[in-house]
Amino acid sequence: MSIDLCFWKCRDGVVLDNAAVYQEACCGQQETDGLETLPIEEILKETAAVFNGWHALDPCNYEKEGGGSFQVSVTPQTVRFDCYSMGQADMKRFSSMMAKFGCPLYDPQLGARFDKIAGFLIDEAADYQDAVGEALARLLPRMELALQAVSWDEYTELSKTLSHVIRFDAGIHRAKTITKATSYMRFGKSWAARPCQCKTAQLADPDSAHQVLAELLQKSIERVVKDFFERTYYD
Repeated sequence: MSIDLCFWKCRDGVVLDNAAVYQEACCGQQETDGLETLPIEEILKETAAVFNGWHALDPCNYEKEGGGSFQVSVTPQTVRFDCYSMGQADMKRFSSMMAKFGCPLYDPQLGARFDKIAGFLIDEAADYQDAVGEALARLLPRMELALQAVSWDEYTELSKTLSHVIRFDAGIHRAKTITKATSYMRFGKSWAARPCQCKTAQLADPDSAHQVLAELLQKSIERVVKDFFERTYYD
């Protein structure tokens, strides 16, 4: 089975359709307005250094003893790694390597580019905006983060328009006996959700309730981000 992972860098202030860039620039090898020219020779040298334990057939083809190989396809604006029978840990190395050149990962299998997170704090979760922002910045430091507080109705409308970016949602649901703080991430065709719960009776004291819910949200964020890393080739 082959998996291709693609990289490019947009010029400052330019927003492009990721799927179109993939088809036109990465697959069609067409010059694309709005993309930077990449230092291809430096990238190939970095690839050789990162994969120095692999057998290089030439600067664009590598094989690993025991199985696994990849091919590098380049244009002046894009780099594409076609991976064959590679393990996830090895494939994640492309993401961290290309970050040095300002190029976020685009995974066409998922239809997601790992550059930005649109975050929604729904209803009561908005009270924890600073803590949520700090947690996401710590766990996903290379992602550009935009958080906003919304009502449930606003969220249902806004979420329909954001299929092109990584999405994070947090919500708190209080029921009679159990209260849940849930973090959810959508990354292209895949997703992860992690609820953490406590007995609603633990929230009877307003002075301690805020701390209890903050800790639940923190745990749910850490767990959903862990799932995100396990289900992607982003590192």
